[in-house]
Amino acid sequence: MTTWRMAFRVGTGGEELWPICFELGVAAITYDPLAKTDLSRYPEGEPKNSWQKLAPSQKASLKRVAYEMKKGDIIYVKQGTKIVCKGIVDGSYFFDKQTLIVDPNGVPWPHQVKVKWESEFIRMNKILGKSQQLTVEKLQSNEILSFESELKLEKKAQKQQEVLEGEKYKAEIEFRRRNSGVILAKKANSDFRCEVCGFSFEEKYGTIGDEYIIAHHLNPISMGEQLTTLDDIALVCANCHAMVHTKNPPIPIDELRKILKN
Repeated sequence: MTTWRMAFRVGTGGEELWPICFELGVAAITYDPLAKTDLSRYPEGEPKNSWQKLAPSQKASLKRVAYEMKKGDIIYVKQGTKIVCKGIVDGSYFFDKQTLIVDPNGVPWPHQVKVKWESEFIRMNKILGKSQQLTVEKLQSNEILSFESELKLEKKAQKQQEVLEGEKYKAEIEFRRRNSGVILAKKANSDFRCEVCGFSFEEKYGTIGDEYIIAHHLNPISMGEQLTTLDDIALVCANCHAMVHTKNPPIPIDELRKILKN
């Protein structure tokens, strides 16, 4: 099994054809002199006249797709400075006679292999491979192991964050259920302006924003806690509420006001 890093960009800084490759379940490549040549009909390096028109890096990348990629190989997708997907090669080279992929310059990308792309992949800021000039590059085992370790840590961190977000959401729902009366009283004695930035939904959106504001619990919510005073709640707009919860524990209201002023 070989692991490859592959890019799907048209030229330097051009359009990304990765999305259509993902949709069709293929990895695709092209170079104009051989864009209409079915390489499965020729031995490697033929027709010579066409191959000679390619730069060395182009020859290397095209040969890897046409002659070296095998079923079971792994491909990591490069998009700028990110690795955005991973897939397993599901078949040997084939020439797409239907011309399903064509770049903005009208050049077909018919040199393809079937790939089972992962439907959920964590995008990683990572440079893989030694030569970023190569469209297709074989990766070294030590580099792959290092990247896979980073990927596992990122997945673990993301799952932990999802758990925290879920817990916070459930706590907020419980807070509103248990304290609906206090919240109504707090709103009834307010002008429905955000206590951080002064935003008014009614002024911005008219009647649909009338008497709309978000109740925020000033102290960390625990399932056994019961609110007893109006001072435990702050009324805030959606933006300020989102900013308050960018940290755990939440940013204090006074601190957010200072941030906004600065």
